[in-house]
Amino acid sequence: MKLRVINSASSHLVAIRELFEWAEQVDMAYAWAGSDNGTAPHWKAMRLEKVGLAVIGTAFAQTEPHVLQLLDEQPGRLKLQINVVGTFHPKVLLAKKGNQARAIVGSANFTRAAYSNNTELSVLLSGDAKDRELKEIQSFISNQWKLGVSIESMPPGWLDRYTEVWNVERRRKVVMPGAKLELVSMSSLEMTWKKYLQYIYAQEGRSLANGTKVTIFGEHPSYFHEIDEASKIFGAQPAFSRIPPEDRNFLMGMGESSGFLGNMRAAGYAKKIVNETPGRIGAALDLIPLHGDVPSALIEKVLNRLTSLKGVQIGVASRLLVAKRPDIFVSVNNGSKPQLSQLIGVKNIQSVKQYMALLQRVWSTQWYRSPEPQAKRERFVWRSRAALLDAALYEQV
Repeated sequence: MKLRVINSASSHLVAIRELFEWAEQVDMAYAWAGSDNGTAPHWKAMRLEKVGLAVIGTAFAQTEPHVLQLLDEQPGRLKLQINVVGTFHPKVLLAKKGNQARAIVGSANFTRAAYSNNTELSVLLSGDAKDRELKEIQSFISNQWKLGVSIESMPPGWLDRYTEVWNVERRRKVVMPGAKLELVSMSSLEMTWKKYLQYIYAQEGRSLANGTKVTIFGEHPSYFHEIDEASKIFGAQPAFSRIPPEDRNFLMGMGESSGFLGNMRAAGYAKKIVNETPGRIGAALDLIPLHGDVPSALIEKVLNRLTSLKGVQIGVASRLLVAKRPDIFVSVNNGSKPQLSQLIGVKNIQSVKQYMALLQRVWSTQWYRSPEPQAKRERFVWRSRAALLDAALYEQV
């Protein structure tokens, strides 16, 4: 029997894709499973028609109802583990082809997070179906199948009631101090203003990989100082070309800037434009007012103008726009890009269309659309609520 260690999200995804392509039948037992309504990569990698026995847990209402519906479409394929002692917590796939078998056993649940940005560790076992270890895995799944219950055996309307509980639970996020916000799907960003505020406050003092501490409030270096200073610069001189060079550098995340909202130190062509011909930037950036609503069409126009300049990509454009209107724009920088890209289902946010899709998603959330609060500190967060996503997402790269 052969053993292979699977130690990254990407290798987990490759492993299940290869397993389902190879297999004639796959049995599975998972604590919980999700598909993001059928769109998640791991779910697309699965060949549903090859699933023989599926034993799925429902503890803490973590398993997506849509998964249960799809698995239950074929009679005799799905059993639920509901009333068990302790928590039903296995994560195992067992595939068979002829007299050969393969199994993936480890920490990864059958969810998008496990196959995208979680830290997971599993092993792939390959050998004869009669090998003792593989037979024991088959026996385990078979025993759990016998102990499980079918949806049909549950009281009428059970799945509808479970769906209601699941909808409540997926909005209930526990905010740990010093923990960043993990975005794995569109629903990850949906929360109340109170919950969003908790996430922002929880970032205070969070350590990045290089030892830097995230600082939201207080003096330089902090997000508050960065945003407040940018507001003063634009307030004193709205025309970008007339802003003093040292202040233009600050708006680019350089000079005296902390760089918390991204910095353009590596953007050579963009720095040259800002330093030598700032009017080319100003021709677009000056169209964004300092206060009030800004139509989406105008934002798209400004983005198209900015990104038409050599060296001005979405990262540069978003940094300048965030500095001017932190209530509307989100910074796309190396530290925030991985999660922001995942939020809208792309590998990298590079185009105006992709950035507009990101903004539309942010603007649609409950926390973003909440009314302006009265408390001073909370009001600062609200007036910078789009930009401060950076504090909750940023990770040193």
